[in-house]
Amino acid sequence: MRLSNFILSNIEPIVQAWEDFAGSMVTPGAPLDATQLRDHAELMLRTIAKDLATEQTAQQQREKSRGSGPHSEGTAAQSHAITRLMAGFTIDQVVAEFRALRASVVRHWMSQVSSGAELEVQDMIRFNEAIDQALAESVASYTQAVQDSQNIFWASLATTCEPL
Repeated sequence: MRLSNFILSNIEPIVQAWEDFAGSMVTPGAPLDATQLRDHAELMLRTIAKDLATEQTAQQQREKSRGSGPHSEGTAAQSHAITRLMAGFTIDQVVAEFRALRASVVRHWMSQVSSGAELEVQDMIRFNEAIDQALAESVASYTQAVQDSQNIFWASLATTCEPL
């Protein structure tokens, strides 16, 4: 079974594993409920599955592997980072969610396929690239939000302080 089909066919157990892992993280805020823990996971997985099912040239694959692939605004991965930041997650915890998602999908998929087939190897490469893309979008969004809040803090501090 191709990885894109596997993800779509097993989306609920994959998202449940995401929820379980995210729920195990200790944050300074109130614990998140199931809806908040799952927030953008299903949409990110559907986006990844769609990407895997789309033909890709060798040049496109090289560009994506170097971080020069297509970039979108307002992706689920970007929104996910902002909601996690607001919930008190650290950037390390956000990255850990993606690491756990990757491991969960790979572990479940590999238990159902015969190892070593060419398509499976290509699917694995493309999946890793797609997870890395989502992670990069999420980290960039998180970092930008932190920087924006720092800029607002410094600007407000500068306007309230009088010169001596």
